Amino acid sequence: MEIDKSGPSSSFSNETSFSGFFHEKQENKLKDIWPMIESCLEEIGIACALNLAERSMRVSTTTRTKGRNYFVKATRIVELLTTTHVPPHLAVEILRGGRRHILIKIGNQEGGLCSKYGINKEQFVKQRESLACSLEALAALTCCNLFLNENTLAAVGEAIPLSLVREIVTDCIVKDVNPADSVRKAKKYLSEKHAEHHGMDNLEQPNVDYVGMDKSGPSLDVSGMPEITSFSTSFLIGREKEVQEAWPSVQSFIEEYGISCTLRMGGAERSLTISTTRRTKDPDIMDKAGEFLEMLATTSIPASKAIEILNGRLQHDIIKTGFQDGGLGSKFEMEWGRFENNKERFKRYLKALSRLSKCDVYINESSVVAVGTSAVGLRRFRSIVECCFVKNEDPETIVRRLKLNRKTHRLMKKLEALCV
Repeated sequence: MEIDKSGPSSSFSNETSFSGFFHEKQENKLKDIWPMIESCLEEIGIACALNLAERSMRVSTTTRTKGRNYFVKATRIVELLTTTHVPPHLAVEILRGGRRHILIKIGNQEGGLCSKYGINKEQFVKQRESLACSLEALAALTCCNLFLNENTLAAVGEAIPLSLVREIVTDCIVKDVNPADSVRKAKKYLSEKHAEHHGMDNLEQPNVDYVGMDKSGPSLDVSGMPEITSFSTSFLIGREKEVQEAWPSVQSFIEEYGISCTLRMGGAERSLTISTTRRTKDPDIMDKAGEFLEMLATTSIPASKAIEILNGRLQHDIIKTGFQDGGLGSKFEMEWGRFENNKERFKRYLKALSRLSKCDVYINESSVVAVGTSAVGLRRFRSIVECCFVKNEDPETIVRRLKLNRKTHRLMKKLEALCV
């Protein structure tokens, strides 16, 4: 879209626009998701432009901008997309308010920890390598998604775990504290609190062990510096058995791409973590693998279906319906009773809606996953879910309307054939 020509409101006269330049590897990803980013920014009155020739993104205030905080948020999204490995779909979730993030400048750039505390390059390289080797363990501990490149570390997750990530990273770079020691101390503290709360002495499950990290270490960027991405998520209570049974096939499949994977099922820890290594064949696979992990851990989708999605044979859409961050319940401030009634009504017509939208559907307490071969069908199903949960529309009415539309469409096709 073009920059709004009407000009910014007077309150933004000192700072009206922000631009960032992205790497050529990001071009296709940004191009595919740009309509969604554009739509999100338009909702808060921010004008935006994507220039593929110059590989640049620009956001600007307009007379419709709702407040300075929204412009600041937009500039941070541009910074994430242009200077880090945060995938565009996660950036969209942050923009919509479904996720939180921090961006820690660890290098010698303006505002970076090295320039701020006078850390020399040799010392920085050593401490950064130490951080890279501990990134998977830190992701598993905090259940944050972590993205480390030459001069920054970006983290996406919840507020309290993000503050722990910032503390450990800062201690590593500034105070030369080994992050592995910090992670062990934090894990011991959490385990003690868990044992104290549940009255248990032994937190470990002897039959479920950690799947070891790849010993070859992290992948390297063009300057020879470690560059890794790590995703981690905790799985829902009640999913332990399914995850444990599916794990051997999941592990075998993921490791074919050179991705390190870890399952933790001891005491307070119930997490799945994946991380790039030197053997990672395609760094872009981590975008899909992160979504795969979330599906396996937090939805009722079978592991075999999730693997087909990761393979690219199927498409999917995870719709958060509950009161978690970004869920329809919290976003539209639904009453609990209304939410439960709508969910029960929706369940009764799930098979019919699934058949009419040509999607396989899996529902649990706070999310619905649609799986299919057509992006059009997935978009249709999302609109159906939003009508049921947000607009309080009866699923029976939607089913009747869809059937009528289908009959009308068939009739029109027959008439067209007769006319020809």
